[in-house]
Amino acid sequence: MKRSVLVVDDEEDVREALRDLLEQYGYKVLAAPNGREALNILRGGDPPGFVLLDLIMPVMNGWEFLDIVSRDKELSRIPLSISTSTPDQAPSDHDVIPKPIDVDVLLERIRIACGA
Repeated sequence: MKRSVLVVDDEEDVREALRDLLEQYGYKVLAAPNGREALNILRGGDPPGFVLLDLIMPVMNGWEFLDIVSRDKELSRIPLSISTSTPDQAPSDHDVIPKPIDVDVLLERIRIACGA
């Protein structure tokens, strides 16, 4: 599933807006409202070509998700960008796309990650 993107954000309107946008560019979009559901998606089939991760979410936040993914040899290979309104609080070893999201920046990151 190279041309697919997993959007992990607790705000349904954000997930839906990104789904609508990315599908217009030919990407298959998977979505999860928290890190736990995102992990279930990642472990349940072909990995997406890119993950866009919010940090502040209920159930399992972005930092917890990153901790688990970083310890998994397969999952840690998936390109990932953090989307947050507090970029200064994001882990410095990850790519950050500040909210509100610059669509051109997001599309470029996905294009590079997916090789398309």
